[in-house]
Amino acid sequence: MTTSSRPTLQTDPALAWPAIHRGFLATFGIGGLVHVGLGLADPDSYRPFADAALFDWVRRGWLDIFMAHPTLWALLLATGEFVIAGLLLAARRAGYVAVVGFHLALMLFGWGFWLWCLPALAFAVPAMVHEFRETSRRETS
Repeated sequence: MTTSSRPTLQTDPALAWPAIHRGFLATFGIGGLVHVGLGLADPDSYRPFADAALFDWVRRGWLDIFMAHPTLWALLLATGEFVIAGLLLAARRAGYVAVVGFHLALMLFGWGFWLWCLPALAFAVPAMVHEFRETSRRETS
């Protein structure tokens, strides 16, 4: 039997869940602000966003729909991100469902987005499951 004198790091779940929650709140709150800024200051910066989309219908839809009125759509996107942040505050289960859905949809825009989405989903899905279990536990107590 071997023993190690190196200390092990144990994460307290009571600290991890709130940290993950604050991280997603910040991500969607700041993301909304970024879209307001870009939509008003440089709406054409959205043009190449779907260039690497996995499907042609995503690329065509982006150019034909979003880029037809990029300021409007950027502000609507910002509103969507603010709504997700609000849901995370007021209705966490719905908020986490929206976070997961947002990232799954973002993955349609190309493999590069997977580098962001997979780690985000690695936190969002367990946080969503945790929130559903905690809410169910509180409702049955």
